[in-house]
Amino acid sequence: MANWIESEFHTFDGLTLFYRYKKPNIDTQNTLLLLHRGHEHSGRVTDIADKLSADQHWCFSFDLRGHGRSEGTRAWAPNFETWIRDLNSFAGHLHQQHNIKTSDILLIANSVGSVMAVSWILNYGPSLKGCILGAPAFKIKLYIPLALQSLRLLSKVSDHQFVTSYVKSSLLTRDPQQALAYDNDPLITKKIGVNILVTLFDTTKNCFNRLADFETPVLIITAENDVIVQNKQHTVFYNGISSTIKKHITLKNFKHAIFHEQDPHLLIAPCQQFIQQQFNHHTANLPAIIPAARLHTVAEYQSLQQADTGLKKVYHTAARWCLSHIGKYANGIATGLKYGFDSGVALDYVYNNTPAGSNWLGKQIDKAYLQSVGWRGIRTRKQHLKHTLSNLIDNMHANGVTPIIFDIASGPGRYLFELQQEKTFPLQLYLNDIDSASLDKAKQISAETSDNASRFFNQDVFNPSIDWHFDSPPNIIIVSGLFELYDNNQQAHPVINHLFSLLQAGGYLIYTGQPWHPQLKLIGRLLNNRRGERWIMRRRAQIEIDQLIAASGFTKMSTIADDKGIFTVSFAQKLGA
Repeated sequence: MANWIESEFHTFDGLTLFYRYKKPNIDTQNTLLLLHRGHEHSGRVTDIADKLSADQHWCFSFDLRGHGRSEGTRAWAPNFETWIRDLNSFAGHLHQQHNIKTSDILLIANSVGSVMAVSWILNYGPSLKGCILGAPAFKIKLYIPLALQSLRLLSKVSDHQFVTSYVKSSLLTRDPQQALAYDNDPLITKKIGVNILVTLFDTTKNCFNRLADFETPVLIITAENDVIVQNKQHTVFYNGISSTIKKHITLKNFKHAIFHEQDPHLLIAPCQQFIQQQFNHHTANLPAIIPAARLHTVAEYQSLQQADTGLKKVYHTAARWCLSHIGKYANGIATGLKYGFDSGVALDYVYNNTPAGSNWLGKQIDKAYLQSVGWRGIRTRKQHLKHTLSNLIDNMHANGVTPIIFDIASGPGRYLFELQQEKTFPLQLYLNDIDSASLDKAKQISAETSDNASRFFNQDVFNPSIDWHFDSPPNIIIVSGLFELYDNNQQAHPVINHLFSLLQAGGYLIYTGQPWHPQLKLIGRLLNNRRGERWIMRRRAQIEIDQLIAASGFTKMSTIADDKGIFTVSFAQKLGA
């Protein structure tokens, strides 16, 4: 049996995390990535990895921050999403350090790790070979009345509150040796941060609101005698997902820690069968094929286009009246009503995040408006967009390349001018927007920053006959907040093709996505777009927008999502000479 190698990687915020891996005894990139259970560490999954792999695959597992030998406050993270971002960083490390792509990986997870896996797949869209979800903690059994409500209150007192697990090893496994190993392992952390528990519940709820977006091949394993999680949620998950390859089995008499149970052959056999099936399955590489629109998102879009009837019509008519007659006293709503809530001018106001109104009531309404979940996500999207762009242009400058940036739907482009001021080297900026008001705002910001080099365009990017007359072709193109406004992939595909032709070889496309939105119906019923029509969007699951980008020849490099998975920022490269 091959030896396990110990190593470290730096996650997204610079923290050093510990991991273990072993190499296969054959020439392959097929990889098993195992996520350990809550409270535990990567050393706890090496035995099951040895059995499942038999040295035929690469095997990796890392210690969650605050666990095992990884850095971080013990049993703590800012929120559950932080663990998911660490997983995404680890996948990036595997690609960079070991040349292992997500399409080489089959993910195996137990309990809380399964929730991490599902959220990562939904929010970041990794093209995995498949995943095995063992006793997924989609709904933890809380035996104390009002436990979750109490935890939420406790988390508001301080974000460094902890609870100690009441679960004894005998409740996790029937195997006395495995129970003893659990009890005597000094690296196991019995406590857990309250904020992690609270946001775990929130993350699971978000995932179950969009089960139809889940398309990854999956094997779900339920432990019959699980006293930790509610098994019925596994059936709900299985019935709700869109995966064409999916299987759900229940292991009789098994308890929650299924990787450390008696009769391990009952677990290993179906897992090995699924692993072999997925690694033997090769998807045809057809990058020019335009992806099909996901039917459930089309149905959502068509439903929003339908006129209200009955009580809903009365309710939304009254709500729109209040918005236009009372909400107008709030500056943010007034701006949206005038220019369109999807306009660059309206978004620039949201980015500024300073409540204002024509009177006291208006200011209070504006404060609530700016703190809505969607606008908070938009501000996070701006941060992620700026961070992604900053890293790319720093790397270009380090390699002696002048960044030439073309934002095809820039709005006022405030973040571009901010970057221009922050960098000590020149940036060439091309800003385009079909909205003249947004472009006028961009020119004003440009003048305020003493920028004399930027060029501005007022073109419809969906017009294929545009000749942009660039001084030099761009090596970075940005598409932000655009494609969700257009429901048809056949309409978006020619635009992306055109952008591919405009971009220098080796250049990058930065694109944003909106995999889901909890206020999609509210927006579609109440808010107007820049054309004065109802602001109706068709969301795309991350995998669909990634496939749309790949269909034009781009190779996706990375994705980052906000903590609710509403908005994503990705970048892809135009490879070749």
